[in-house]
Parts: sequence; C-alpha cells; structure tokens
Amino acid sequence: MNENNSKKSVLQKSFKIKVPYSLMQKSMDVEFENLSKSLKVPGFRPGKIPLSFVKNKYFKEVLNKTSEKLVQEEGNKTFEKNNYRLAVQPKVKLLSDLKENEDLEAEFSFEILPNFKVQEFSKISLNRYISSISETDINNVIKKLHNDNKVFKKAPADRDAKKNDRLVISYKGFTGKEQFEGGTAENQIIDLGNNSYLPEFEKNLTGKKINEEFELEIVFPKDYHAEKLREKKAVFQIKINEISIPEFLKNDDELAVKMGAKTTAELKTKIKNELQRYSDELSFAIMKNQIIKHVVSAYSFDLPPSLVLREEEIIKKTTNSSGATGKEKEKKAEENIRKNAEDKVKIGIVLSEIGIKHKINVTNQEIETELARICMQYPGKEKEIVEFYKNNPAQMNSLKSPIFENKVIKLISEKATVKEEKVSSEELNSKISSIEKEMSSHK
Repeated sequence: MNENNSKKSVLQKSFKIKVPYSLMQKSMDVEFENLSKSLKVPGFRPGKIPLSFVKNKYFKEVLNKTSEKLVQEEGNKTFEKNNYRLAVQPKVKLLSDLKENEDLEAEFSFEILPNFKVQEFSKISLNRYISSISETDINNVIKKLHNDNKVFKKAPADRDAKKNDRLVISYKGFTGKEQFEGGTAENQIIDLGNNSYLPEFEKNLTGKKINEEFELEIVFPKDYHAEKLREKKAVFQIKINEISIPEFLKNDDELAVKMGAKTTAELKTKIKNELQRYSDELSFAIMKNQIIKHVVSAYSFDLPPSLVLREEEIIKKTTNSSGATGKEKEKKAEENIRKNAEDKVKIGIVLSEIGIKHKINVTNQEIETELARICMQYPGKEKEIVEFYKNNPAQMNSLKSPIFENKVIKLISEKATVKEEKVSSEELNSKISSIEKEMSSHK
C-alpha cells in the first residue's frame, strides 16, 4: 500500500492497490467453470459447454466482473487494516488497462471521519423550563374550539356587516389608472376580525350592506410584502356579495360531545393532557437547542470537505437567498451558508459518535410510530403515505435520523447538569419564538 496524504485536508486520503494477474486468472477460471455449468447454448447439452467456448465468448464480461470484485476486496482489506472510518463512499480510479496478462492497479481516494474525544456530559450546564397548564390555558383552547366549530347563516338584506361576520366580496384595485397584480378578486371570503387583510381594508367593510358598492382609498404600509406597492396609494372598487352571521355552539357540553368527549370535564382533561404534551415537547426543544449550541462551541476538529459541500448544496436549495444583492451581501450570504453547513456537519458527527459509543439504535417500532404520526397529518391518505415510505427505502431510512438525534439529545440531557425553572405557557412559547428568530437570522 502506498499512502498519499498530500491533500488540502488531513481527512482526505488515498492509497493504491495492485492485484497480480495470476490472482485475477484464478478467480476468472472459477467464474468460467460456473458459467459452463449454468449456461444454455443451442447445440450443447446443459453442463457440457466447453470452457474454451465460454472463455472466448464471455472473457471481457468476466474480466470486468472479476476486476471489480477483487479491487473492492483489496480496498476493504486496507480500510480494515488502517481502521479508516469513511465519511463518504470512496472514489476508485483504475490505473491499468483491463486486458489479458496485465496486473490490475487502482487508486482509492476518500475522506475519513475525524478522531476526537467525547466530552463529559456532566460538564454541560442546561436549563429545563417546566410549564404547568393553567385553567386559563384550557379555557383559551375551549374558546378557540368554539370559534373553529361555528357555522354561518345568511344575514337579512338590511343588516350591516359586523365584526366576526363572514363576507363574500369582489374587488378591483388600482394604482393610478392601472390595475395591479394581486389586487383583483371575485367572490373572496373574508372573516371580519381575523386580520387577514390590511386593518384599513377590513375596517371599511364593517357597516356595509349586501349588494352595496363603494370605493376605498388606502396607502400600503412601508413594510408591505409586495415591494412594488410599498407606500403607494391605491383605490379599490368593492362590492359586498354576501354577509353571513356566525352561530356558535350553545355551551361547553355541546362542544364536548362534538369533540368526541362525554362531558366538559372529560374534554378539559383531554385538552390539559395535550397541552402538557406540547409543553414538554417545547421544553425538550429548548434543551436541544442549548445542547446543539454547546456542541458547536465546545468541539473543534477538521471536517470532511465533501460532507460540508453536500450540506451547503442542501442549504442553498432550501434557503431563499434571492434577497442578497451586491457583492458584499452575496459574500456574507455565502459565508453564512458555509458556517451553517460546517455547524450541521460537526453536530452530526458528534451526535453520531455519542450514539455509537452508547449503543443507541432506532427500532422498527419507533419508525412505525413516526410514520403513524406523519399519517395523522394527512387524514384519508394514510394508505398512500405508508405505501410511499414502504416502497422508498431511502425515504423510510430518512425517518431514522431525527429519531436517533433526539435519543442522543435525551441521553445527554439526562446526564448533564440541569437547572429547572418553572415558567408560564406564554413564557415558554416566547422562548421558542426567540430561538426560531435566532435560527432564521442565521440563514
């Protein structure tokens, strides 16, 4: 074995292997013998095909197959001898021609995973936020359920539109004399009070009657999502087509039955349990973020270049960087992508090493549970989703990664130094929002 480490990264390595033709010949003879017994050729009895015929007809095919097999075997011996832990699949380059009586030479180029020491978990300081579910939290959910389960009935022709009414309107928007893109709609549904439109727009719908037509002049705010319309004056021609009045369930008992509970008390218990589960998930997510930050700052080692490059490509595909204009901004965006990619690769390597060291595995039952959770998000399509994952091993395998990661995070959190703090539901949600904003700002 000749090893060459003159690469940019200490993790990039290569070696050459050589297979004598005599060894190739021996392996090929076995293959020719097997073919002579299994081939069916017109004019010959089964198992009685001359070896000379088989060698003459299938020499190139057997040579290719044998060389591929022996190169891989020799490569694997070198990997095992040197205890190389591959970061990605090696690239193999033939250095000799594939022909009779010529020794086989090939070069393996590859990247290995870095060696590092896993730090003591007890040295990691974490905050665990514990949130108790209050009666107010439960009542807020009940209020939302009442709102979600309301029905609408058409309003009398002479009734004015009020807050919480559902309107069906048609409108045309103009800047100057030209209609602008996205400013026209027919039979658009608007629930007054939901704040889905500009406040000034909704405010001027209140008090109007069915079939009433009017014009509304507004100025778009400077932070409006459509950049071309920011701070521009627009005129809308609006017609009220329908007004519907919301009708709510009579009481909490009626809501409970509709939600599949026997009594209000049972509904409240279900809501409390669900809120507690959600609260625990948020608390775990905050601890996970603390652990991830610790891994990024506490570990330092060389990263496999190909893994970083692959992660960069994934980030570029899933991140909208169209807003970055100008050389400085583009450079900054590239630097952020690079840093995010390096952090993700580092996190993956560290968590994987911890998982291997502590023999953490993902069971089939855990994968099935995750698949069931995904199915719950698409009612009526459960069968198609299960078939999709079952027929796509790569997609099924992708379910393992987040399960494995969370199991490793749980292990670390159980062995770390943890300080518990009681917080309200609002405070817990606020902390999650802060984390999401922080992550968003790094994209």
